[in-house]
Amino acid sequence: MKKILITTTLALALLSLGACSKKSDSKAKASSSVSSTAISSSSSTSSSKKVENTQENISSSFQMTVEATQKNMETTKVSFKDTYSDIKVTAEAPETIVYTYIYKNKVTPTVSKEEMINQLALGTAAEFNRFTSIYPNFKERYIYLNPDNSEIFNLLITQNDIDAVSSSSASE
Repeated sequence: MKKILITTTLALALLSLGACSKKSDSKAKASSSVSSTAISSSSSTSSSKKVENTQENISSSFQMTVEATQKNMETTKVSFKDTYSDIKVTAEAPETIVYTYIYKNKVTPTVSKEEMINQLALGTAAEFNRFTSIYPNFKERYIYLNPDNSEIFNLLITQNDIDAVSSSSASE
């Protein structure tokens, strides 16, 4: 029961995360003079193969948590149907939840990888900490793809990222 509650809480956090992503999308459209290079040239296919190859190392309780999150993601998909053509939630061994956002229109990033990590860590800190109380090695991976599946960002959020934004926001 506790895991379902935490999963539901994380799904609600993703709604706010989606807003963060939507904000990045708006910035990208509005600012054509500022652009960044895509962070990684790997395709989503290689990421998917990695996830598929590690499925046997994922605990059944973590897999159930990811499946519950997938169901809750349907609300987010509807809310951001104008921004993303698809949003996927998968598991990566041992305890990483992978969120893959595929934009409807091509996006050129206007923020750095570090800024994105900070935004994501700040937006999901409370939920991240709840997950680590159940899954000590918990991590979040956020993959942002253009419509042609070219990778914009592939970001891994760890406890260190959460701690860094928590200490910097406490000092402000």
